[in-house]
Amino acid sequence: MKKNALIVALLAAAGFIATPAFAVDGTITITGEIKGQTCTVSGGPGTVGTGSDFSVQLLPVQTTALAAAGAVAAAKPFSIMLGADAGATCPDGTRAAILFDTTSAAINPVTGNLANLATGTPATNVEVQILDSNAANAPLNLATGTPSAEVTVAGNTAVLPFQAQYIAVGGASTVGLVDTNVRYTVIFP
Repeated sequence: MKKNALIVALLAAAGFIATPAFAVDGTITITGEIKGQTCTVSGGPGTVGTGSDFSVQLLPVQTTALAAAGAVAAAKPFSIMLGADAGATCPDGTRAAILFDTTSAAINPVTGNLANLATGTPATNVEVQILDSNAANAPLNLATGTPSAEVTVAGNTAVLPFQAQYIAVGGASTVGLVDTNVRYTVIFP
């Protein structure tokens, strides 16, 4: 046994036995950039509150408006403003979009809408759908992580317009309260 190991070692040293070789075929370079927030963010027309946390209040609707799955009602325009306050330093030419946080608890992963989180007497078979007004009011699937349409800052401000509306899911909606929420981030692609 010792003799065989010695012979193998001598043959390997003499180059008669192939040993694995590794070739270097290329290099991967990864680059990035960390940007500071250069634009103030606030709710615009159609919102209630100040700063980047705000509310959109949908008008009450009758159950007849949401009598079947897929029915929509009470579309309410709202916007997110960039650089809207007096101290704005939002540079002209900057492109911006909104990215809704796919880990927000209210996002229904199947429909991409916002589930009703109301407590007490919640309406059933209803969700809230967000529409991108810069994309012909196309419904946003919030579960996919796709950002809104981009806008370009001009005059140190920009407006990102949206709409929120009720949508019946799983059948006719029932009487009750609707309450939901979603986190968002302004991105500068």
